[in-house]
Amino acid sequence: MRLRLIGAAAGGGLPQWNCRCENCQAARKRLRSPMTQCSLAFCADGATWYLINATSDVGAQLARWPELHPAAEMRSTPIRGVFLTDGEIDHTLGLLQLREGARWTVYATPAVSRLIQENLPLLSALRRYADVPAVTLLPDAPRALCLPGVEVRLVETGRRLPRYAGAGETVGAVVAVILRDAVSGKRVVFAPGVSTLTESLREWCAQADAILFDGTFWSDDELRDLGIGADTAHAMGHLPVGGCGGSGRWFAELPARTKLYVHVNNTNPLLDPASRERAWITSLGLEVGYDGWTMTL
Repeated sequence: MRLRLIGAAAGGGLPQWNCRCENCQAARKRLRSPMTQCSLAFCADGATWYLINATSDVGAQLARWPELHPAAEMRSTPIRGVFLTDGEIDHTLGLLQLREGARWTVYATPAVSRLIQENLPLLSALRRYADVPAVTLLPDAPRALCLPGVEVRLVETGRRLPRYAGAGETVGAVVAVILRDAVSGKRVVFAPGVSTLTESLREWCAQADAILFDGTFWSDDELRDLGIGADTAHAMGHLPVGGCGGSGRWFAELPARTKLYVHVNNTNPLLDPASRERAWITSLGLEVGYDGWTMTL
């Protein structure tokens, strides 16, 4: 199975168009590489690719990597489906940009399917252009979905509804995607939004060979301390990396050979290679994802 992280940043990317935090300013001055919004592409049969989340950057992301280019017909794509980890605007708007393509499927939990059909009617708009099937998958289901060369499962990681859907929670609102190579048996966990380390998620991470984990915020009060917003990381559905209740030490103790943080917000000091926060996670054997990161399992 081959993985390509086509975007590593949280919503807004780096630099974010309306932000002048230190990381965004450094990116504009080309001291740090720009980053697009978080999405993972995977392929297990050498030809058929799937995306996890479709951001508003998806057009540029697919154009950047040759394996994702059209190869056969005049108008074609190797993309055969998009898995959604939630119904957030940052992770779903790219569905509309894929409207010119045919023969691809949306995979999501019942909760997320309802969100993109009723609250944010992306599917109905999309189907004016293409016949795009939607397949619902239950989180923590006992059986995996079998695709060419890979088995896929969804594991619940949060229940917070997107802001456009109003305050509240529902089962299956946020999930991680578990990939298992049908030949090698190796497993990958992609979890860009984690509010709680559930027992199920802990078990899957303990068995994984590679983990791409929620690194949105370094601290719970990150946005408050910068005067950007009033919400904490927890209130926004993200477990921070640092602090006594953060994910860092737990993540470091997992046996997976590859462990990197993804969905990193532009305000997170982990994006600064010279920061003490980056030095700390590096000392623990952890990494920060970047656009274009690739791995073959």
